[in-house]
Amino acid sequence: MFKRFFENIDYEKLDEKEFIKEGEQTKSNERIRKIAKNIYGDNNSVNSIIGIIYWIKEYFGHSKKDREKLKFNRTAIEILENGYTGCSDFAILFETIAREKQIPTIHVQTVKKIYVQKLQEGKETVTEGHHFCECYIKGKWILVDPINEKILIDYDKNDFNIGKYYVFSKSTDIFETGIKGIKENNHKIEELFLDFDIKKFHPANDIGKNKDIEDVER
Repeated sequence: MFKRFFENIDYEKLDEKEFIKEGEQTKSNERIRKIAKNIYGDNNSVNSIIGIIYWIKEYFGHSKKDREKLKFNRTAIEILENGYTGCSDFAILFETIAREKQIPTIHVQTVKKIYVQKLQEGKETVTEGHHFCECYIKGKWILVDPINEKILIDYDKNDFNIGKYYVFSKSTDIFETGIKGIKENNHKIEELFLDFDIKKFHPANDIGKNKDIEDVER
């Protein structure tokens, strides 16, 4: 699925079933298949998405130990066994279960616009990003913020602005982009955005057509 950073998926040339395929990081197993089977809703229902998020929140643990060591380098199966560290792990587990329910799903990586501004101004700052998912429901792509329990129905999949975030990657999972670890992730974001012309985003350096998902009702 992943071609290169900043490149969108050619949705018209790919069958939606292509987005159900698992990746190296999002392989399923018997436990995940059982979880998916027991979640209410089918592959054409927003209820399924809500159900997956509810299950992770209700029955799954948040790992507070070795967070920096664990981020970006575990599979969905490993995350399920040891707990999630933040939005990236949550999205990986969410999309693995969603695909098991036959919901076409794309992993969307973003970086906060204020971080890019500080980076390009030479100000010392901590890397700030967020992980979303695109899901194909009822004949259209919607945007899901799994860890924050939010869904954006009126979503423009071709706009690489999501409110206060820039999209820089769409993939099957994080491993597909070549990133395996927090240091690799932070280095790649800095490399991509240090000299990047933000006017290349469409619409240029604006929130674009996609309403800030943080304003969307839970």
